[in-house]
Amino acid sequence: MPVCDVVVVGSYPPLPGPATAATLAAVRRAWDEGYSVRVVSYRTGAADLAVPVAGPLAGRRLLQVRRHYGGPSAVVLVVQKGAPFTDLRGPQQLATATGLAMAMRKFRRATLVVGEDPEVMAPCLWALTTAASECVVDSEDAARRLHERYKVPLGAISVEETEQYPPLAPGIEPSTTGLYGPAAARGIAVVQVPAATLSERARSRAQLARARLLGRLRHG
Repeated sequence: MPVCDVVVVGSYPPLPGPATAATLAAVRRAWDEGYSVRVVSYRTGAADLAVPVAGPLAGRRLLQVRRHYGGPSAVVLVVQKGAPFTDLRGPQQLATATGLAMAMRKFRRATLVVGEDPEVMAPCLWALTTAASECVVDSEDAARRLHERYKVPLGAISVEETEQYPPLAPGIEPSTTGLYGPAAARGIAVVQVPAATLSERARSRAQLARARLLGRLRHG
């Protein structure tokens, strides 16, 4: 039996930024419509669950989330720069998009929220929009950019305004504040989500150890 009606996947507080604002807005919309919600964040934070629904294994992880919550009928996926497309190499982008599109179709209703331009190949975002019944952005300008860059039909895009997160004092711009500042990235390590399964990584380690052993034997 489903634990909730809707599962929302996206960045969540305390991580700041427009993608987090988009996730919060999606949660509020679901609540306003009378649905029960569970939030899954790409990173550890205030969400109910933290799962790296990202990279070529994103589709598999989304299906794991669906099973964990007993098969909710709806999913909302919030995309941003760097998530769920963590690897921008062409084949990796295509694998991520294909897996996610297939997983999204397992839900009765899927919504794609573009919190930030993910800056991926057009066919990849197109695959996600075709797997969703609705595509949501936060402004008319964002809708126009989505249409021009990714060829998403304007009729398929809904505009829902979001509230900035975190709220800033009047006169303060996000580009010069906190984690948005040019110097803020110093000392921040970006961790790449592994694209291989545990068994594949174990085999790779065993093959590497064998190659090193053979190399020592040859030179010994």
